[in-house]
Amino acid sequence: MRSFRLLFASALLGVIAGCSSNTTGTSTTNAPPPTPTANDIAIVIGASTMTNTAFSPDTKTVALGGAANVTVRWINEDISGGGYSGGTATSHQMASDNGAFATSPVLGGNATYSIMLSTAGTYTYHCNIHPNMVGTITVTP
Repeated sequence: MRSFRLLFASALLGVIAGCSSNTTGTSTTNAPPPTPTANDIAIVIGASTMTNTAFSPDTKTVALGGAANVTVRWINEDISGGGYSGGTATSHQMASDNGAFATSPVLGGNATYSIMLSTAGTYTYHCNIHPNMVGTITVTP
């Protein structure tokens, strides 16, 4: 019976270790940088300690230009040391302040998240992980 308990305890520890998660919000395995587009918003290096300067541009203005919608994309460029392949990235998660678009998955280094906006107006957003990070998208007709 004692050996069974030891075996069970060892198996349980293995399961717990295998299911643990990274709570530091960093990653050292980053995707290659994406090809830039005109409607990109970069999450800048050190963004987690910033407010309205955590995104570049600070306010992104895009135009529908007669189209039904316009796509806006965030790129997590918050990677320090060693470039994209070996640098340490801080994870972020984009969320609309008023539910105008779906919340992004957690974005690691160079990860992207795109949304489509179909109505002219002002859209404010923030990072769910670092709520001090705030930004604005302005959509013109």
